Amino acid sequence: MSSMTPAPVMPVRVNLRHQLFGAWCAPIFSVLTLAGWIGFAHFYDPAAASLSPAATADFFRDHRDGILLGGSLFILACGPLALWTAQLGLQLREIEGASPLMAIGQVLAGVSIVVIIVIDASLWMGAAYRPGADGQIVQALNDAAWLGFLIAWPILSMQMLCAAVVTLHDRRDERLVPRWVSWASVVGAIALVTAGGPAFTHSGPFAFDGLLGMYVPVVIWGAWLDGHAWYMRKAVRRRQLALEAAEERGPDPRDVAELVAFQPAPAPDG
Repeated sequence: MSSMTPAPVMPVRVNLRHQLFGAWCAPIFSVLTLAGWIGFAHFYDPAAASLSPAATADFFRDHRDGILLGGSLFILACGPLALWTAQLGLQLREIEGASPLMAIGQVLAGVSIVVIIVIDASLWMGAAYRPGADGQIVQALNDAAWLGFLIAWPILSMQMLCAAVVTLHDRRDERLVPRWVSWASVVGAIALVTAGGPAFTHSGPFAFDGLLGMYVPVVIWGAWLDGHAWYMRKAVRRRQLALEAAEERGPDPRDVAELVAFQPAPAPDG
């Protein structure tokens, strides 16, 4: 092992368990989001952008408890989302090497999304918090939450593109994700542009309650998260198996750490 590489303080087996948990955090986020934001909060069928202030206030009053609980779960889900973002960043760094610009960009975009969720979930909860609030105030809070949530699509697109750019250059025999997943990420990142539609309309497929304005972008986001998480877990499991095999052969544990924890992609020929 190179003298420049510090020996790990934490046992490699424990570190890999942490990484596996990090990869599992995406489906944990998805379950909490489905149960809270989509289920309890009734946002599978949200208050339409075309509703009057009074009708919007009625929606938040009728679903008050669910929105408060669902919003709380959505914010709770941000913890696993942040940890998963960090884990993806680590695995991208292994491909990208010593100057991991795209891996860092992916992490920064993912952290920004966490902040956006916390702010927007708080606005939805604020709209439901006082049942007797003026309808125009409730509508304004709801509008601000939806616009902040969806118009931020370029941040998610950047996160997806950063990951795709790196994984498309993965030259290892066992890639982090298949090439088709990387290209699907590029297509999905471009398709997210429809989430910008709510800024310009109150009704139709591009509104914040519309097929292209909200539903398709949310499905793309969820598929990207959980699809990558699946392959991330497989990659960590391969390392766990490699560690077990190496330990059976009895090498220096520090050499095992270097072998298992960081395997950079080979440099291109020429």
